[in-house]
Amino acid sequence: MSSHSELKTSQDVHLRAKQIKSLIRSLKQKIKKIEREGEVAPANCHIIRYQVNGKGTIYWYYKLQAAESIFPMATNNEKKNQI
Repeated sequence: MSSHSELKTSQDVHLRAKQIKSLIRSLKQKIKKIEREGEVAPANCHIIRYQVNGKGTIYWYYKLQAAESIFPMATNNEKKNQI
């Protein structure tokens, strides 16, 4: 490999590292802005979109789903008392 190509590769790596640092800084700022605006779902949560066919109409629903249970399960007695 010639010294010219080694220099170019080194410059490319340096430039890419600067770009990545800049993007990380930008993402951290965006995360802080979102957190200031209100509640944020716990980690490992995502939104599920699904459709249900009604009487001649399709309804779209969005559900927040977690990888693990977040809330304790209600017992049958607790469910009956809510009615």
